[in-house]
Formats: sequence, C-alpha cells, structure tokens
Amino acid sequence: MEEKLASPKIDRKAYVRARIIETLDDLDVAINMWLAGRSRNAAGKVFSAVKALLSALVTKNLDKLAADNEWYVKKGYNAPTHSLKSISIDLVKLGYSEVGSITNVALLLHDYQYNGFDPDFSKYKNKDEVLYDLVIVIKIILDNIKKWFEDEWDNQLDILYNIVLADFLKIKKEK
Repeated sequence: MEEKLASPKIDRKAYVRARIIETLDDLDVAINMWLAGRSRNAAGKVFSAVKALLSALVTKNLDKLAADNEWYVKKGYNAPTHSLKSISIDLVKLGYSEVGSITNVALLLHDYQYNGFDPDFSKYKNKDEVLYDLVIVIKIILDNIKKWFEDEWDNQLDILYNIVLADFLKIKKEK
C-alpha cells in the first residue's frame, strides 16, 4: 500500500500516516529478504523502518519537540540519519521508552548492511547475531506501533499490520 508523501508543513496527519505505512512496508520487506537469504538487505530495511518510524513520531509530536528546538520543524521531522541518536533521546523523554534501544540496534544493523561480517568493522560475528537483533527491533515495533499511533490507526493500517505480523511469525519459526 503506497501513500503519497505530503509535506508535514502542509498535511501533518497525511505525512504521519505515510510514514507509518512505510515503517510497516519496510519491516515486511526486511522479513521477506531475510527469508530469501539476504541478511544485509534485511538489515538495511529494518534500519529504514526505524528511520520512518522516528519520522512519524517526530511529526506526531512536532509541537512538543519544536518548543525547545526549531530544528525539528526545519529538518528534524525527516529523521536524518546523522541525528537519529539525538532524536531517539528526545522521543524517550516524551515517553517512547523503547525508541532508544531500537534506534541503537538499527544503527548497528545499518553498519552491518554496509560492512557485512568484516572483522575490522562489523559488530556481528554471524547471522544468528543479526537475526537476534532483527527480531528484537521488529518485535518491539509490532508490539508498540498501534499504541504509539492509536489516533491515526484504522482498518487499512490494521490489514497491513496483520500481513507483517503473519510474515514475522515465519521468521520466529525459523529461529
């Protein structure tokens, strides 16, 4: 399900919805990439899902975040990669306690996407370690996304969520 990405400066609600869909779509692609034996691609998609999730949460909470930092209105809503750590800290302060840990793991997965198992750069030694982190991030997102976006949630998002959940169970069986 693709949603037109409207600027949050024009339509915040549509932007948040598009980013929720992007989060779920990226998780589903990651799961299927993993099942197809593409661990680095799967790691990259989980990273993209977390990035989209943070963008949706920032936009949803833009008034609170921008009160202390105008950067959020100018650029922060897009969740630039170089700022994910500080964005996650600000979101944790707003009550999204799980966001800090999934951001940290997503950044590790992002490194793995580019470095694989290179012992000079990778934090991972084998695919089991990668799968462990993929499962943690996906599970935390699936366990919380409905709560985090309860005002935005509808039947269409629920259908997409259930597709991702069904695919996720395939990974858990593999594990």
